[in-house]
Amino acid sequence: MDDNCILELCNPDGLPVGQAIRLAREVSRIEPNLGPALGAYVCHLAVSAASGARLMQRALEVFYAISDPQSFAATCQHVTEGGNPVASAMVRWLAAGTPRRLGRMPPGVPAAARMGF
Repeated sequence: MDDNCILELCNPDGLPVGQAIRLAREVSRIEPNLGPALGAYVCHLAVSAASGARLMQRALEVFYAISDPQSFAATCQHVTEGGNPVASAMVRWLAAGTPRRLGRMPPGVPAAARMGF
């Protein structure tokens, strides 16, 4: 997996988000390592002082679009344990709006509880 591909997919000033997600889905069909590589990049951004909120948001959106529920939840758990308050807040915000990706639970169970937070 070429690092430049990940950087371009996650660049908030590059492709529009919809186009980046479509491209990521196409690439993931032929490159199965894209999901794990994006997950590692999200974890890297969570601890990097240089990463901005827009970059983290884009990386999470693309990773969410191509990942399986277990990988997404594990990466989100790792990010929230990392201690970066901005990254943790973004993960919680994204998780709150994505119950279908985190498993089907009875109504009223918060997304954070589904992820073990």
